[in-house]
Amino acid sequence: RELAAFGAMRDDPEVARCQARESCSEADGRQVLAEMAGRNPGEPGWFQFALEEKASGILVGDCGLRILESDHRLAQIGYTINQACWNRGFASEAVGALTAYAFAVFPIHRVTASVDPRNVASCRVLEKNRFVKEGHFRKSEWFKGEWADDVIYAVLRGDQPAS
Repeated sequence: RELAAFGAMRDDPEVARCQARESCSEADGRQVLAEMAGRNPGEPGWFQFALEEKASGILVGDCGLRILESDHRLAQIGYTINQACWNRGFASEAVGALTAYAFAVFPIHRVTASVDPRNVASCRVLEKNRFVKEGHFRKSEWFKGEWADDVIYAVLRGDQPAS
């Protein structure tokens, strides 16, 4: 059931518009799950977390934490939310929780996120979570057959409120 929900979410053209993949087959979903099976959060590379709604237990999305191979104090996040769950606060909650987790559990100094500036909702999610827009790179990414802008947001350990 979860695999089908994951594939359907990632296969939605509106969701896939901002993702590197054009589509997500069942085989693609199985590959993601297989890659994550042998990984642990905090290891260099990407680790994906499933996001579910507490009340219903349905998959609302996933978010990833990437510890950089070159310096384990640097991290990147990414997130995908099921279109049926957009505008309900799931992305903001996930970004806040994942960032707080990364700073609390790992010796992370800085977390970044790369976003297409046309994805205004995603930019707002980052800004709500104390991420600062640090750069707007014009036509810097070859993405789905065209040059696209890339905006980099970042938050530092010291930017987080005391717990």
